[in-house]
Amino acid sequence: MKTNLQHVTGDPGGEPKKKSNPILRVLGLGDLSGHSMQDHLSFWAIVLLTFFLFADQNLISSNISRIGADFGFPDKDDYLFYLNTLVLVMFFILGGIVSVYTGTLTDQFDRKRLMLYVVLLGEVPCLLSGLAPDYWTFLALRTLTGFGLGGILPLVFSLLGDYFKPENRNTASGWIGFSMGLGIAVGQLFAGAVAHDTILGLSGWRFSFIAMAAPSIPIIFLYYFFGTLPTRENQRGSGALTGDLNSHRISWADFQVMFKTRTNILVFLQGITGTVPWALLFFYLVDYYETVKGFKVTEANLLVVGFGGTAILGGFVGGFIGKLLYQKARRWLPVFGGLAVISGAIPTWLVLNYEGSDISSPLYLALVGGILATLAVPNVRAILLNCNVPENRGSVFGLYNLTDDLGKGLGPLMIFILLSVMDQATAYNAAVAFWILCGIIWFFMAFTYQKDEDRVLRHLQDQKSAPA
Repeated sequence: MKTNLQHVTGDPGGEPKKKSNPILRVLGLGDLSGHSMQDHLSFWAIVLLTFFLFADQNLISSNISRIGADFGFPDKDDYLFYLNTLVLVMFFILGGIVSVYTGTLTDQFDRKRLMLYVVLLGEVPCLLSGLAPDYWTFLALRTLTGFGLGGILPLVFSLLGDYFKPENRNTASGWIGFSMGLGIAVGQLFAGAVAHDTILGLSGWRFSFIAMAAPSIPIIFLYYFFGTLPTRENQRGSGALTGDLNSHRISWADFQVMFKTRTNILVFLQGITGTVPWALLFFYLVDYYETVKGFKVTEANLLVVGFGGTAILGGFVGGFIGKLLYQKARRWLPVFGGLAVISGAIPTWLVLNYEGSDISSPLYLALVGGILATLAVPNVRAILLNCNVPENRGSVFGLYNLTDDLGKGLGPLMIFILLSVMDQATAYNAAVAFWILCGIIWFFMAFTYQKDEDRVLRHLQDQKSAPA
């Protein structure tokens, strides 16, 4: 197993003592300065894999009525339940369970091998989804795709915690958020663009699954055979060439510490509540604008691409703002996150209640909403990294991904329940209100974050000063 030895003897931030690269510093990736080209390619391979794993997440929504017709669900209520609610609940529940298990493995075993397994277990079923002969095969394959989405984030953020120092994790997380958001937007746009085409004898919706999954397979094998890994933060300075194996074994006591950390609990809660409006935007908005408001599917897709596209910018900008706030006064970071999430609800409500026939007005609102709602995203992941010791980061991100996936899975289910007791417009407006609750949870985090991070910093300092 290849390990970058220069990480082993680096400083606590994990960067070799070489001159900082000004371009990387501007990009918020200054901690990569002085590393080999192989290290840089390894980091960008991780970013690219994240892009493709998220690119297939919203492929159904652009073609939900056409997929429903192919599988014998022409009725709107039927295809919304079978292709939105049921598929997504199964997809995200499996993803959440896999995330927790992968998180514990991430803290103990070789992360390159885990990355190989996670990507193949996620992308091969995604590719085969485009060839599914019937609905139940499609449901099984889409459920199995949850392996990829559930397993990738604990691995990626465990690696980020070792690549970057605390003050730079907001911007590094912004790059991962960029790849996630861009993947979602490109996947959705591509699926809509080929919706009415026949490509290589396949209907457009089927081809979109194959096209979004196939590139990950050669990339993951290149990463596995030629990539490098950073040494874990809690092993630096030991002088031991330990590779990527961690002598620490996760225990029940570790999970108790995670759940006693109040910031962790608040992060988990905001993840559950904050994903409900995104479920609406990504899985219901296109159909709502096409079938209720009378827009073309390509026009309706522009709204989702607008939200997703500027979400990329929001993640970037939010990461840099978060870095500045971290350096000035850490306690203001959660306040900023709460204000951003709540502000994002306002243009989203205006999009839902638009009554005109010109798509440009709701599109402008979607662009603003996407930026505002995602300013907090890179910062919540940086907060989670900073409030947990290195040997537990994979596990805590597994738990975070579980709660996030529960929100994504329960989001469509919650919307389905709302639709059963109120009209469509009211139900969708109520779903957006979950961002208000999410923002309030962020405000509570302002009272816990600094204390929890200081505890981790003391732990790392004690480890560093302890006799070998």
